[in-house]
Amino acid sequence: MKNSRKIVFTILPVILAVVFSSQASAQPSADRLADQIAQKNSDRIAAIENIVITVTPENGGFFPVTVTAYEKINRNGRDVLVAEEADMDIGMLSGAFDDQMPKLVRAAHSITNERLHGRAVYRVEVDDTDALNDLGGAEAEFDFEDEVVVVNAIVWIDQTELYPIKIEMVQLSEEGFEVSVSLTMEDYREYNGLAIPHRISMNVDGLEDQLSDEDLAEARGYLRELREQLEAMPQDQREMIEAQLRRQIEMFEAMLDGEGFGMGEMVFLVTDVQVNR
Repeated sequence: MKNSRKIVFTILPVILAVVFSSQASAQPSADRLADQIAQKNSDRIAAIENIVITVTPENGGFFPVTVTAYEKINRNGRDVLVAEEADMDIGMLSGAFDDQMPKLVRAAHSITNERLHGRAVYRVEVDDTDALNDLGGAEAEFDFEDEVVVVNAIVWIDQTELYPIKIEMVQLSEEGFEVSVSLTMEDYREYNGLAIPHRISMNVDGLEDQLSDEDLAEARGYLRELREQLEAMPQDQREMIEAQLRRQIEMFEAMLDGEGFGMGEMVFLVTDVQVNR
């Protein structure tokens, strides 16, 4: 269970770094696109000194509501937004607005034109594992666990709006288990020039392969303890908490009944954005 959760949480920041950082104006080389990303990021936050973003799971699940504050700093000659604390637990978007993506795009082995969902897009492919896993450097706002390795990533970027609209990534655990993640970004809105997608749909496949008998036993113990605690609560308090935890309980029950990890599609909504408060 711990390794499975760890893989999910290490996936999120790098994915969301891609979500907010990819910009281009024509089919460029990797170096040119990286330069455009860095400059465009600085331009987009020119009128922003700080921003606070609230992200809410649409239907509950393993992830909590996160409220994360970012502030603008100058790093290596460019303005970037960084979380006030470099801790993944403080928010889903940690690492989203910093200067890591230009380093990654520079390692792309392929940038091609495609159409996706009826839109002209750039397909950017990266399979340089060193570059993919070097995102957790000393200046990054996130870090990878040693036993989790990102092996490839594909980003589809709208050629007109310069927004990423889809991302796919594959990670390998220390034990050799493969986890694939697919995200779709929709409903972009601008705040003082910074574009943020307000609906992020994520699918994760492969976590169920990592669950050992010990993991299942731990999950059964957790579910049993949770039910005992709920039974001991006053009825009104129990009903309120059951409503809040219904999605998590259903996911654990599906897993224990042999129906897989039960995550399915997870949808995250940006529910509040405060700029320069």
